[in-house]
Amino acid sequence: MEWRSCGVPCAGFVQGEFDAAQGYALPVCMRADAPQGRYRLTVRLSARHDVQEVILFSGGRRLLWRGAMRAGEQRTVTALCMVHPVLSDNADEPAPACGIELVLVGEGVTVTGVQAESCDARAVLLMGDSTVTDQGALSPYAPGATYCGWGQMLPAFLGESACVGNFARSGLTLETFHTEGLYDLMKTQLHPGDLVLMQFGHNDQKRPHLTAEGGFARALNAYVHQLRALGAQVVLVTPLARNSWWNAREYCDLLLPFAQAMKDAAARCGAPLIDLHAFMRGLLLDTGRDAAKTLFHIGDYTHTNDFGAYRAAGFVADELARLNLTDAAPLGAWAPRPPYDVPASNQGDEALPPEGLEALYRRFEAERPDAPLTRMEALELVNRTCGLFSHNAPVALPDDIALGESYTEDVRCALQHRLIPEEMLEGGKLRRRRAMTEREFMRVLRTGYGMRCSTERMPEGGGAVITRAEAARICRRARI
Repeated sequence: MEWRSCGVPCAGFVQGEFDAAQGYALPVCMRADAPQGRYRLTVRLSARHDVQEVILFSGGRRLLWRGAMRAGEQRTVTALCMVHPVLSDNADEPAPACGIELVLVGEGVTVTGVQAESCDARAVLLMGDSTVTDQGALSPYAPGATYCGWGQMLPAFLGESACVGNFARSGLTLETFHTEGLYDLMKTQLHPGDLVLMQFGHNDQKRPHLTAEGGFARALNAYVHQLRALGAQVVLVTPLARNSWWNAREYCDLLLPFAQAMKDAAARCGAPLIDLHAFMRGLLLDTGRDAAKTLFHIGDYTHTNDFGAYRAAGFVADELARLNLTDAAPLGAWAPRPPYDVPASNQGDEALPPEGLEALYRRFEAERPDAPLTRMEALELVNRTCGLFSHNAPVALPDDIALGESYTEDVRCALQHRLIPEEMLEGGKLRRRRAMTEREFMRVLRTGYGMRCSTERMPEGGGAVITRAEAARICRRARI
């Protein structure tokens, strides 16, 4: 097998539009042609000087090893990897396996040799969503400034006991994992005796027909029975907890019904269970809302960075070992450290919010800017600014809010997140066209913003009616 050096894109890395700065590293990439299959890799590393952090990734930016090396040290890393087709979002057909890719991060460390041998290792195949999937990264690279699914951190923790095939993809539910072709693709790679780990819930809770006790539970049962018939051992994983709070002290657990549904399905089907939700929730409660942000991508309260995914994957691997399903490879702690975002040169105008939000704010400033802000418009602004979304838990709508209207989901979302004070629901009605005062608007915004950040410096506002443009400018400054 001939190995050759290459540049990015490689193994999930793409080129960023900025130069390496403190805290960023330039990855070294190499690849070799290889058909799909399972491989045992032997990678020999040499350090010219002391290096505190050396990271070795395979295709899909899946972690194979991380650690420190001393000056003059020669180290041999042995790991398993799986080369399999990938079905990207919006693709009609899977992309064929593209060989074996390796990326080394660690200035002063070089690869002195690589061997790859086909093997019949057991596989851990992953079904899930964006919190599990292989996420890319920019070069120069910083682990805190990336999105990362825990599935791509898992290989390093399994050592030589199993390889990992990650078929999770962003945005998927239990239902769309099947209808969008991921399930059929995964089954082509499944061997009798393989483990299949299944984690869903984040997107299912946004679908009316996939309630925890209804469509979600039925889909779980169907998958378990089908996969067992194919010779797989199914392990259910409760959904990764979000860094979501009612305020700085009270945790907001909107995923708890789906975690419970996973537990119920495991008990009903006699399947092993890994309660990742409870682990991550405990970690967040111990760490606290603001400190826990170092485990998540900046401005995101669902998706972990490399540090957060590493913690989650370590727990999953420990649980697999406890269940006597795989061995767990000992790896040291990976303490979060900055940077947590790419430089402003790669973001455009960093004073602006994300493009979708900026378009919303500009619409309020351009269309009837001096018109009074209505209650319904206030809910739309606050929901979007604070990154809130409705879910399929039942909630009683006000008497004057009809089902199926363009504004219905914003009202449902606001009620589910306790944004609407009781006095705004006098007589059971929202009166969505009523003008808001600045004080009323700030109260709604403080509630939503307080779920994400401290509100200590946020003014309470006065009694004058607030305009559409004024509300948009306030929201633009209130970035989460």
